[in-house]
Amino acid sequence: MSKSFRRPLQLLSVAALALGVGCGPFGYLKKVAKDASRAVADAKAVEAEKYAPYEYWGAVEYLEQAKVLMAYSEYERSFDYGTRAKQLAEEAKAKAERRESGQMKESFGATTEGEANGAGAGGGDAGGKGDAGAEGDAAASGKAGGGKAKGKVKVGGSVGGGR
Repeated sequence: MSKSFRRPLQLLSVAALALGVGCGPFGYLKKVAKDASRAVADAKAVEAEKYAPYEYWGAVEYLEQAKVLMAYSEYERSFDYGTRAKQLAEEAKAKAERRESGQMKESFGATTEGEANGAGAGGGDAGGKGDAGAEGDAAASGKAGGGKAKGKVKVGGSVGGGR
């Protein structure tokens, strides 16, 4: 190769390398800092926190993680998290808009008459309190504890124990 051809080739190689190295932060600025951040802000504007909390907070957390990864110069993973943040934010916005307009109604309360009375799916006692009980014995082989247990299990009531 002649010297006159080598010099421009070297300069072209250095320029290509410089551009390739610089793509990480610039790609991040568009994908994460701009697109995903805007999508999360749009979701918040339509009250996605209230109407689509899973999707909204997922988007917020993915966006935060994308920013952390960018700080560590992990561009590819940052792009992936930014893409997922944008996707979840768009889902949150769409779901919030549907719920707010009344097109999508979801009840978080009791859905059947039995559940409305507190009986739940397993029925209930005659008083309609919604408690179901079970008694029995259990046996197991082994040295510790003799392998026998007796007990009563009561289903229903509050998780905290107070009723």
